[in-house]
Amino acid sequence: MIDAVFVNRRILVVDDEEANVQLMTRLLQRSGYLNVRALNDSRKVLALVREWKPDLVMLDLHMPYIDGFALLASIRAEQTPLEFLPVIVLTADASRDALIKAMSAGANDFVTKPLDLDEVLLRVQNLLAFGLSHEALKNSNSALALTLSQQMQRDEAVEGHDDRVKAMEAILRQGPRMVFQPIVDLNTYEVVGFEALSRFDSDRPTDSWFAEAAALGRGAELELAAIRAALRQFDRLPPNAFMAVNTSPAVILDGRFSELVSGHHRGQIIIEVTEHQPVDDYDKLNAVCQELRDDGVRLAIDDAGSGYASLRHILKLRPDIIKFDIALTHEVDQDPIKRALVASLLQFSNDVNATVTAEGIESESELSTLNGLGVPWGQGFHLGKPCELEERSATTPLSD
Repeated sequence: MIDAVFVNRRILVVDDEEANVQLMTRLLQRSGYLNVRALNDSRKVLALVREWKPDLVMLDLHMPYIDGFALLASIRAEQTPLEFLPVIVLTADASRDALIKAMSAGANDFVTKPLDLDEVLLRVQNLLAFGLSHEALKNSNSALALTLSQQMQRDEAVEGHDDRVKAMEAILRQGPRMVFQPIVDLNTYEVVGFEALSRFDSDRPTDSWFAEAAALGRGAELELAAIRAALRQFDRLPPNAFMAVNTSPAVILDGRFSELVSGHHRGQIIIEVTEHQPVDDYDKLNAVCQELRDDGVRLAIDDAGSGYASLRHILKLRPDIIKFDIALTHEVDQDPIKRALVASLLQFSNDVNATVTAEGIESESELSTLNGLGVPWGQGFHLGKPCELEERSATTPLSD
């Protein structure tokens, strides 16, 4: 019998074959799992996941109406980065391609048919245990966040809120210093564009300044100040090169952003949508993005491969450019799983007519591997460090 802590964990079994559903349900119930539900119609799965909120899903990959791969992607797209819903895929396809595709789509485990029932039970218990650990960690993090928040409030009282506001106002007036990192065609080694990056005359990390601005209710103003400072150097761009600016969804919806962009040749502007803020209304965001696209602005999604938030942005916004996260690029030359995931995401990007940029390229071996896999564009210290535009040569990106 199972440990008592797992008895009431909610398990959802999805398989179009009624016999398989009954077999798995009986196996789980006889082993002590009391809260098992089953579906053989894939069209009903998402609604049940939203309503019932299972702790584990066992999902057949090959079903009518909606196949398991598409269903898995839809489940993952609806999760926040802090949620964890383990999924075990069940399939008669034991090929490596099926394994890689399933894991790339967000599966946590992979079991081939015919099933070894003891193995299935062990995998179920392991993933449920992992889920309980995740919940405990999330609760611990919430408590830690509360403690830090209270400490920040005490610090604010000590340091003086007015002083912080005055310091931020000074930064907003002058704007951050902007540097530009080249984005390079990996076939020709020519610069195709630059990403604008904020720098502050302080030992504090850049992210902490934006966090401070958000805490003071001036987050949008600091983003707009950074974009304004970047666009002041728009005329220094090499011919045919674009400028990419980092923008949160909230600022895209701010009318001041469109006004800033409108004074420049929009065919050379790319918006990189950050994933740090939730999106409440994708329809509204899509409508604004489409207006910008109609004027030649292109849309990029940052940090692909790092979490469900970026995947949701990709599915909802259908970007022109998908940027692979540095965690996926780092040591890709040494990791076959990363290479398989890159290949899978490349195929997906080709299917949706998006251009891929690999961020964080730091070695010749990483560069060679990504080039061999067919990644068209790259960015990273090996290709060029961020600096002033006038210091950058568009024809020798590797000179740094």
